[in-house]
Amino acid sequence: MATGCPGAVFPEAEPERHVATGRRPRNYLTAVEHRKLFWAFMPPAIVVMVALELVLRPIWQPPPTPRERQIDTRLEAVAGPPSTDGAVVILADDEPIEVAEGVVLGASPEALATVRDDSFFGMRDRDAWFEIARTLQANDGSGLMSPPDVGFTEVFTQPLSFRGRPIRMRGTLRRLEKLDAPTNDHGIDHYWQGWLEPAGGPASPVVVHFLRLPSGMSEGMEMAEPTVVEGYFLKNMAYRASDGVRRAPLIMALEPGRPRAASPDDERGGFWDRSIVAVGVATMLAIVATIGIGYWIVGRGRHRRLNADGLDASLSDVEPFSVSESLRTLAADTTTGTDNKADGVRNQ
Repeated sequence: MATGCPGAVFPEAEPERHVATGRRPRNYLTAVEHRKLFWAFMPPAIVVMVALELVLRPIWQPPPTPRERQIDTRLEAVAGPPSTDGAVVILADDEPIEVAEGVVLGASPEALATVRDDSFFGMRDRDAWFEIARTLQANDGSGLMSPPDVGFTEVFTQPLSFRGRPIRMRGTLRRLEKLDAPTNDHGIDHYWQGWLEPAGGPASPVVVHFLRLPSGMSEGMEMAEPTVVEGYFLKNMAYRASDGVRRAPLIMALEPGRPRAASPDDERGGFWDRSIVAVGVATMLAIVATIGIGYWIVGRGRHRRLNADGLDASLSDVEPFSVSESLRTLAADTTTGTDNKADGVRNQ
């Protein structure tokens, strides 16, 4: 604080400039410096977080479920080319069905033993078909508590092991048509034949016979309905395709099931994706919170130093003055000094 005049208060002198650069030192307590620091560090931090998310996502995310390999479902792959010389085909004897302990079959072992794989749906399959239909109607689906989830390859390559057993298969229903049931005494007039695209592949259909449809679903030749099939496996059925005769697993079910809405943690990769996003968001919030706390601490310190009450207290001993009064005082002091010098000369 300089006092050129009595009672006068002048602002402090500017900070000295740096000898080497000639610049004044930066005051990091000013708002301008705060903004400079914010824009200097915040954008790079955001870029780094986005880059880390893109880089770490494929590392933390579990690998996708491999699709099942494609299987040759042509009937020729098993039976060979059709005979053209009038050869007689002799059917094999009935294969007995072994019932494992704790497994409840949808039909009697005797009826299931007459079923033949790799053949069209025919007379040998009807007894088992109607017995499974009655089982589904009698239990109304309640007898299929927690059946095992299976894929196309499992049942297609092991038809005898799954014959008449309860299974669950997931996929997309691509076609659904209403067909007349064979003549019977069980009161079954019709059923719906669906073509299911199995989840996870391969690109080969699964045939499903439904006894009824849930409310709101209708048949169609072009569909894309996510479906869960819970029923009994019957056989590998032959069907006519555009490129010849092929085979497909045949499952019998009461009705198409609606897949339950997957929770976020059940979705594959969802948990890890959300974890990465959560870490990124938490990091950004931590950075913003740190900057905000820094602003608050710095601002509080400046406010404490520049508090109006403190400033008034520091200037309490300084008398208020005006410029004109200061000039008159200075002129009077100058005149008094001159007269004193003159008196000294005369006295000499």
